[in-house]
Parts: sequence; structure tokens; C-alpha cells
Amino acid sequence: MLTLQTIDDLGGLGELQNQWRSLLDEIDAATPFHLPTWQLTWWRHFGSGQLRTLAFFERDTLVGLIPCFRHEWEGAQQLTLIGSGITDFLEPPIRTGYENAIVERLQNYLPSQTDWDLCNWQDLASETPLQRLGDSKTLCAQFVEETHCTAIPVNGNFDDYWQARSSELKRNVRRYTQRAEAGGAIRFEIDEKPCPELMDTLIKLHSARWQKRGESGMIVANRSANFLRDIATRFANENILRLFTLQWNGRTVAIIFAFSWRKTMYGYLSAFDPEYEKLGFGRILLFHAIRYASSTGHTAWNFLRGDEPYKVWWGAQPIAKARLIIKRNHTS
Repeated sequence: MLTLQTIDDLGGLGELQNQWRSLLDEIDAATPFHLPTWQLTWWRHFGSGQLRTLAFFERDTLVGLIPCFRHEWEGAQQLTLIGSGITDFLEPPIRTGYENAIVERLQNYLPSQTDWDLCNWQDLASETPLQRLGDSKTLCAQFVEETHCTAIPVNGNFDDYWQARSSELKRNVRRYTQRAEAGGAIRFEIDEKPCPELMDTLIKLHSARWQKRGESGMIVANRSANFLRDIATRFANENILRLFTLQWNGRTVAIIFAFSWRKTMYGYLSAFDPEYEKLGFGRILLFHAIRYASSTGHTAWNFLRGDEPYKVWWGAQPIAKARLIIKRNHTS
């Protein structure tokens, strides 16, 4: 017997954490962005409107979870997934075998609620079972392709991976390294704890890089600096955080803000000093970071959202994503 419970307060959502994590343990495609740590931290910093998380149980066991909230957006009451905007994987966790039952419950539940106009659920898997909601006669659903993510399969052997890269990329990394070393010592470092100074440098370099291009950049545009500091501390406590830095003449010139989870390294945010852009510190750091990931048993480096050409140079392969837009049929 499948039951649906709606959770409309942070305390109730927090009480689900143990079952939430147990559910994620059963889902191969889960990412660190599905963890209650990420989701609840996002809500504390960016949440608005009213929580409306949909939790599906078989007896007392959580088998599906759609963490969302209802808020007004562009004149409509919208149900939005928690994490939207700065999260790259938002496919709701559903235990295998319960997809059809949960979709059927949603097909009955959503039309019965009169306080929403629109669901705009982004960064879903391209094969999400939620697309079947479009089969409902009382819902108008549109399933559209979204900007994909990309990931490099490393498979634990960096030498083989690097040998397969283009001669141009290998030559560029070698020349950038030689040019930089001619001007001073280079040191690659890994931190698992987010000291305030390092986080400040990450935010400063990221903003400076985008300002040079005449843009604000993700941190400024989303006002996410405090969120980054918060999630860094929380993920560090769970041994998920990895901060890769490149030091040159004792100065931090490039940083990658990354998450290590289930043998995949997620490169969430990168920054380098635009003053030294010609020295290619970003590429040098990425080389060392991928090599570290491989040497520590990771089998993939995930670049997350975006199809920038440089990711293909490093061997990244696309991960298709989609968005589901559902409108309630007010005339039904």
C-alpha cells in the first residue's frame, strides 16, 4: 500500500534525513546534490514560499521523495524543486520498482490540489519516469531537453586516460607548466577543510575572472557566497569536500571547488586569477586534480552543467538532461 505524505515545514523534512539517506543508498544515479545536507542547506539560504515536499511510503519505508516548494513566480503559483538554479542534478529519488505507482499517485494528487498553477522541474534525468505525467488527461505536461552535463570516465588509470588525450592538449599543459615554472615554483595542494581565507580567495578569483569578461558570474548572480561557505563546512564534515589549489610563488592562482562522492569527483566551481590567464593555470590545475581523482580510486570526473568545448578536449561525454513543465488544467 503506497501512501503519500506532504511535508510543509523544515522540521518535518529534517526528521526524514535517515530514511532519505537510506533511499539514496539504493539509487545508483544519486549525487551529492540529492543528499539532505545539500537540499536543506539550499532551503535555508534560498527557500521562499511554502515547503511542499512529497514523500511516498510503503508502510513505514520511504520509497520516493520529491523535495519541492510552492511560491509565486511571474504571477503564477509554482511548484519548484528544492535546489533549483544552482544544482545540476535534481532527479527525485525513487526506489526501483515504484516508478509507476508513484507516477499514478501524482496523476491523482496534482489535479486535486487547487493552490498551484505550474510545476517547473529542471535538471531531471532524460529518462525520468516523471515524464509519464504527460499521459494524464487532467494535466498539461511539456518535456523538453535541457543543457546537458558532461563527465570524464577515468577508470582508475590516469596514464591510460592521459595517453588518449589529443597531442595538442598534452602539449599545451606541458608548455603552460614549463612557462609558469620559469617564473616561479608551482605547488598543487588538496584541502578537505574550508579555511575562511581559502573560501574568500575562491569567491574573489571567481568574481574577478567574470568581471574581466564583463559578466557577474554565478556567485554574484545567485548571491551564493554564504551558501558556498556553509555547504563547504557541512560537506567537509561528511568528507565530501575537496578544494584543489595551485600555488605559484606562494600565491593562490587557481582553485577548484569539488565534491567527492561514490567514486566520482564533481567539479562544482572553478576560479583562476585573470591577471595570469596567459599562463594557463586553470588547465594546469585541472590536470593535477584529475590525476589526483584517478589515483584515489575515482572512476569519473563530472564537469556538471554546460557543454563548453574545453570539456570535450579533456574527454568529457554528455549526460542528457531534461525539464518537465506541468500545468494544471483549471477547466477539468
